[in-house]
Amino acid sequence: MSQLLRCATLAVAIGVIASSGASARVNHNGARAQAGPQNAINEMDIRKQCYAEAKERYPSTNQDMQTNRDFAYRTCAFDRGVNYP
Repeated sequence: MSQLLRCATLAVAIGVIASSGASARVNHNGARAQAGPQNAINEMDIRKQCYAEAKERYPSTNQDMQTNRDFAYRTCAFDRGVNYP
């Protein structure tokens, strides 16, 4: 009888762990989906600010400076939360 009780306890514990993990996954993705449209305006502002900052840092039209400017823009945008700069 004690072995049956142990198996039942183990099954309940696994069920609780599995359901809490599934709940966290569903709630996390839902929160991310709601934040998307509100974040779109801020993302464009961040992109503009980072581009202006990179252009100010590397004003030359030389190809080597364009590479540096692009890297500075991408680094700035990524640091401020833009997923795909």
